[in-house]
Amino acid sequence: MTYNVPFKVSLRDYEGMMNSREYWDDLGAEWSWSTIEKKLVRLAGFVQQGGNLKKVINRYAKEHDERYNCRIQYCVLYYILKLMVGNRLQWYGSEPLVDRIKCLNKDELIRLLTAELKRDVVQSCHIDEHNNICEHWELLSDTEWLSDVYLDRIERHHWRTHPQESPSQYFRRAEIWWRGGRSLW
Repeated sequence: MTYNVPFKVSLRDYEGMMNSREYWDDLGAEWSWSTIEKKLVRLAGFVQQGGNLKKVINRYAKEHDERYNCRIQYCVLYYILKLMVGNRLQWYGSEPLVDRIKCLNKDELIRLLTAELKRDVVQSCHIDEHNNICEHWELLSDTEWLSDVYLDRIERHHWRTHPQESPSQYFRRAEIWWRGGRSLW
């Protein structure tokens, strides 16, 4: 399945367009302005041009209060799951992959989302019936379940840089940050 192309604007303008409730508030009316697939293609276009998602999300969080900021992590998780497994798992499920992602801190979540956007959203071209070259973008997860190689790398790095953290502390994050409406931002 193919989706719309990313925005064709400067990186600075693109950054401003990504700083919107359409991308970071799944309970807001703006969320429905575009499909999850179109959001992912646009986010991938931004990242693949060298855009910094951490900067965009932190700016968005700074400009909004806690009730909006607590939705950011759900949007990021939703994006990651869509990129890795398509519609096969939901963020509210108690699946091992979902629980692993929920244990990441905000910087680790952004690193994972960025890596998945670079790997899992691809551009291709075809020639239409009028001999015009047409660009289209697709999500690889629509046809395959992608590996958790980037998540593994992030977890290994976390354990190397935080050897004092116990496994029970680490795995308790999923419960602390994802139940009760607390924001990582």
